[in-house]
Amino acid sequence: MNYTIVPILTREPLTLGAEFLALDGAEGEAWKKAIQALHPTLLPQLKESALVEEEESAFCTAGGLFEYQRGQELVLDGQHLALSHCAEHFLDFLLSSEHCLEIMEEKAHSFEKSISAVEQQERFSTLMRWWEKGYSVFVLQHN
Repeated sequence: MNYTIVPILTREPLTLGAEFLALDGAEGEAWKKAIQALHPTLLPQLKESALVEEEESAFCTAGGLFEYQRGQELVLDGQHLALSHCAEHFLDFLLSSEHCLEIMEEKAHSFEKSISAVEQQERFSTLMRWWEKGYSVFVLQHN
């Protein structure tokens, strides 16, 4: 399974940053699970097909029609792309960046000891930097 961690730059309109963390393959999955084990809602995930509203559909998924493009800023302004009602609900429950930093302040030491690869440490640094900038962060699960 492949995942992408993305920061939310603004809520109105919802803007996902171009910078991202790729979590591909077994190593990426293991890193994601290690972060999520620190707190159940620290880094929640949403299927990419549930992110964008599909016209004339009462369902949350776009039937696989939408595919997130890594490295591109994504603006869901309701004109070109609209947020699905499930994604709106999902965003309501994201922890604030301040709360995420509080959790990491308590648990970062044990997590940092468990990661050794340079790539894992860089991911952790990027995630912390996003929270320090005040960004909410979540995981997109690719179809």
